[in-house]
Amino acid sequence: MDNADKVINRLASAAHGVVSRQELLTNGVSDKEIRRRRESGVLVAVHPGVYRHAAVPATNDGRLLAAALAAGQGAVGSRRSAAVMHGLRGVRWSRPEITSPHEDLPRLVGVMSHRTRQLDTADVTTVRGVPVTTIPRTLLDLGAAIPFEVVEQAAQDAIIRNLTTAPQLIALLERVGRRGRNGTAVLRAIVAQSLPDERLQSELERRLHVLIQRAALPAPVLQHPVPRPNGEPFLLDFAWPDLMIAVEADGRRWHATKHDFERGLLRERQLRAGGWDVHHFGWSDVVEHPVDVVAHLSTLSSAIAA
Repeated sequence: MDNADKVINRLASAAHGVVSRQELLTNGVSDKEIRRRRESGVLVAVHPGVYRHAAVPATNDGRLLAAALAAGQGAVGSRRSAAVMHGLRGVRWSRPEITSPHEDLPRLVGVMSHRTRQLDTADVTTVRGVPVTTIPRTLLDLGAAIPFEVVEQAAQDAIIRNLTTAPQLIALLERVGRRGRNGTAVLRAIVAQSLPDERLQSELERRLHVLIQRAALPAPVLQHPVPRPNGEPFLLDFAWPDLMIAVEADGRRWHATKHDFERGLLRERQLRAGGWDVHHFGWSDVVEHPVDVVAHLSTLSSAIAA
């Protein structure tokens, strides 16, 4: 066995028997050596530039990985394929399904392909060596592809088995689930049915309070009332009244209507006009970037502790 065969065997054995032409070239296997292995049947073409080692049986994991490799850098298994990879209940797939951030997505035989303008690293994970969308992102994308009842069952199953949480789903909706985006309305409805808004809000406040304590800030006043000329007073989640500094758990951002958004802007303007320095943190901040939140809160500590 020459060196090229050793490299091919090593790469293929680590990836469900699948290897790309670019990966072979990067590891020192020449075009001529690749062509010879194809002609001899050692390498079987799956998609343009992607091969399966003939000694390794074809599997669903390998088919999905091959499709992602053929679609280019950043492409991942998604929707039904990702759901099956994660073991979500009630979802089936008949052919590989991938999502790519590239506009020039190639047409791949036997593959269902989707384009997206936003595929953050936070939305990508790896299952058995295959890049796929995370469970929250998978559930969001499924909302545009399969019946509501199936997505609901899959989401509830994932939460029951602690594969994801309602806060993680809300963090995703807040970050990428803009209104009008396919799948957003379905996932919003599922989350809203799972837990009342008040519970979601209090859960975010609890988590944010922990981060305030972690930042070594003095104890804030909870639900501090701020009078206003007309109507009920504003209630600030966490406030240091003597310094006119407040921290808000912006838990309703993920499902705000246009009216809610405009009302929130008015509230913000009135608070700032009254001299308040208000700092807002939503689900995506607290759930996905707690270290950044603590760092921001720590910048307030000198003013609050003074």
